[in-house]
Amino acid sequence: MVKNVIISAMKKVIIQSLFIFAIIVIAQAAFAQSCPMCKESMTAAGKKLSDGFYYSIISMAFLPMGLVSGGAIFIIKSSYKQRHPESTLSTYGMVREVIKERFRH
Repeated sequence: MVKNVIISAMKKVIIQSLFIFAIIVIAQAAFAQSCPMCKESMTAAGKKLSDGFYYSIISMAFLPMGLVSGGAIFIIKSSYKQRHPESTLSTYGMVREVIKERFRH
């Protein structure tokens, strides 16, 4: 029963994350096309410069998400260690146990 609740909650989070990711990817293309000067200068400059701008935009989009999730994992891990000092679980195991504790009915 608890395992089914955790799996359904994880599925919901994964689906929401994929939906948000898809919106971000679609929005990036729309923003690049909305600026006429950017579009003209990117096509005139060539493929290599265009790829450079693309990868810099991707890195600027995902760096804050990586920092926030890394901070969240750090907080989850330290709070779990305070409650369970005898635990020898890995980081993944600690996060999994916290999710089980949160969604236990």
